[in-house]
Amino acid sequence: MSDVVIEAMAGRYIEAVMAIDRRCYSQPWSAATWRDELAADNRTHLVARVDDRVVAHAGSLLIVDELHITTVATDPDAEGRGHGTRLCLDLLEAGRRAGAVAATLEVRAAARRTQRMYSRLGFAPAGLRPGYYDKPTDDAIIMWLHDLAGEEQRDRWGRIARELDASSRDEGALR
Repeated sequence: MSDVVIEAMAGRYIEAVMAIDRRCYSQPWSAATWRDELAADNRTHLVARVDDRVVAHAGSLLIVDELHITTVATDPDAEGRGHGTRLCLDLLEAGRRAGAVAATLEVRAAARRTQRMYSRLGFAPAGLRPGYYDKPTDDAIIMWLHDLAGEEQRDRWGRIARELDASSRDEGALR
């Protein structure tokens, strides 16, 4: 398996990110919205590339000392390989370095696999937004991760990163 490269999203990746979003979201962002996102000082957007192909992306918004994960999407052909988890780990670490003490996000109630990923990262359900999503209509589970800067979180994330690295090495050895 080729190495995964995580890097800051640049304008040259907008079309590739939009192609992923068209496969993942019923109402993907426009190119103009992406340009605005990339220009905003309080936003961080990352991409995961394999063999120079964007396979996933994620973004966050920092408001004072709270990090809000705004988007995470993986090309359906590349799901289950830890790309979303890697991106979230990097967003959380960047948020922590920028002074965030907590993180939050919304996730579709029907997206059980995604909820498990967030729980593994330390997020816990904290509320519900009825009918938040449409096409199809679904509730949003609000999840929070408190004590973003805590040693327990850093240990958890380090363990997850090592597991992902080991999994990538094992996958490569099988080829």
